[in-house]
Amino acid sequence: MSECADCHAVGRFGSCEDLFHVLLALDHQRLAPWGPHHGVNVACYYLQHPSTAPKNTDDGQWAMIEAYGTGGLEAVNQIQSRRVAENRHGLFKPHDAMPAPARIHPPSFTIEDLSVDGSFPAEGYERRMNRWVSSVISERLGPV
Repeated sequence: MSECADCHAVGRFGSCEDLFHVLLALDHQRLAPWGPHHGVNVACYYLQHPSTAPKNTDDGQWAMIEAYGTGGLEAVNQIQSRRVAENRHGLFKPHDAMPAPARIHPPSFTIEDLSVDGSFPAEGYERRMNRWVSSVISERLGPV
């Protein structure tokens, strides 16, 4: 076990990157509960693991987190639909997205917690996603 330098998870079930790949495999099956949360999963992961986030891009990860925090998956789906439509017409500009505020508190819930035992069980997944999003928001804005 080794502690993650970005989120300080202890690595009980492998590295955060290993867990992220397991989660992405579940997301890409497009099955509930994982698939519908794909955009939020990616945003949470990259916001808690900035050293792994793609360089020179801002795909609006913070907008996804804020949308989920205030309006759930429906709000996220609206953002994603709008982006797809804008992209189809060559209008989407990722640099127009609002950057995330700087982290001021350490994470209280990480991908390791979301995974429960490394397997991301379906039972309780949405509740755990709410905790992950709340953690990412409180890391930057204080307690929610």
